[in-house]
Amino acid sequence: MAFFNAHINRRFVFAAVLWVIVPGCGMVFGASEDASARETVVARLQAELPERKLPVLDEMLRKGLVNGPDIIMKEWLAAVAREEVTVGRAPMLPNVSAWARPGVIYEQHRESGAKDRTVASVLFNVGFYQPLYHWGALEKNYQIAQIRKAIAERNVAETRRVLAVDLRRRYFDFVLVSNDLELARLKLERVRKDREYVRQSIDDGSLAPAALDGADREVDLQLPEVARLENECAALRATLVQITGMTPAEIDRLPVEIPPLADIGDALAAISGIVSAPPSARAEEMADAARIERLNYEIAKKRLYPKIGVELSVNQDDRRDAGDTFGQKSLITSWNALLAVNWSLFDGFASQATRRASLNRLRAYETSRAQIEQQEGAERRAETARLMIAWRQLQNSERDLDRAREVLERAGQDFASGMRSRRDVDDARTSLNHATHGIHAARAQFYTTLASYLSNRGRDPVARDRGNAVAGD
Repeated sequence: MAFFNAHINRRFVFAAVLWVIVPGCGMVFGASEDASARETVVARLQAELPERKLPVLDEMLRKGLVNGPDIIMKEWLAAVAREEVTVGRAPMLPNVSAWARPGVIYEQHRESGAKDRTVASVLFNVGFYQPLYHWGALEKNYQIAQIRKAIAERNVAETRRVLAVDLRRRYFDFVLVSNDLELARLKLERVRKDREYVRQSIDDGSLAPAALDGADREVDLQLPEVARLENECAALRATLVQITGMTPAEIDRLPVEIPPLADIGDALAAISGIVSAPPSARAEEMADAARIERLNYEIAKKRLYPKIGVELSVNQDDRRDAGDTFGQKSLITSWNALLAVNWSLFDGFASQATRRASLNRLRAYETSRAQIEQQEGAERRAETARLMIAWRQLQNSERDLDRAREVLERAGQDFASGMRSRRDVDDARTSLNHATHGIHAARAQFYTTLASYLSNRGRDPVARDRGNAVAGD
């Protein structure tokens, strides 16, 4: 009977264990499948980043993320923060100091009748101090220096991440303005042709001379527009030269065509809600500021507590014997081992004020962090909506381009058959030019929105890879 009960108990335990393990395995495998699907969707979106299709943009990113002025500045500040960690650790280590005063002492005796004399001596002191117990203040100051180092290093990565998105946007701005300039020049050429046509019509007597005023006005309006776009293009070129280190000639060779995207509508539909955003740099900065302030508060609490250390020293000085005012001086070497207690008893209520100020700063940092997290949650949801809207706008622009091509093709056929005029063909070609510019603008908008979406979720491979490469160097 005992054997039967034991057998039953073992079977019961085994079944219970299986009941716990099997669902757990299902959850693990399910989570693994979800993670794999998520990474597949992210990889599809990353494959559509513009630098994958534009080698010149990839070159701009490679140079800009290493040589950009903002990057270099942040790296210098990070180097400063690394050195300040050593400074913050120094008070925890022994402090050794020494001084020496070799020279001649001349004694002149006026009252005692003793003879004046000159004494050659070497006076010195070698001291050693080791803090033993400062109520954790030294360790906390060291922790503050380490936190500030982490902040500085994160600022380098954050600057690189933001710059990667900004470089793409500036590249597209230059391309779009270059296209605008080309369209403006084409329009200027056309209105000049129209003016010549009006002049010929006036000479033929089919138009009154006053018709030339309107044609002249169109030319006058277009000339400053071309000049404005030339100036804007030059400013964008200069900015790219400064940020990337490329030459103006290299910038001028940038392709003006923005490549189309693959059909990623299903990936965009799947991305919503499955890729979470990590804490932003602003939220982490507020969290670190709160950590530093908590440490500062703990330091301020113990500011008036006694500080304990040990002092070791060897000292050589010239002294007279006790009670002998006019006697001969002797060089005396003393060896000292002392327990040092330093206690500030009253500091004019500065410690209390420091604690209160620290608490108020801590509350401000924590409130700011909560507000940032709440605000950024809404911004991330809006960002997903903007990505979907940009994709739909891009699809509409693609269809508009197809329609403009069809219109131009039919106009050309009708012109060949004598059913339409050359002006109708020119109008259709102008519409196609504008549709082409529109598709470039829509593609640039979507590429920039996609890069920003992935970047804000820590999924921009350019920023991450460039950061690792720099760190590895």
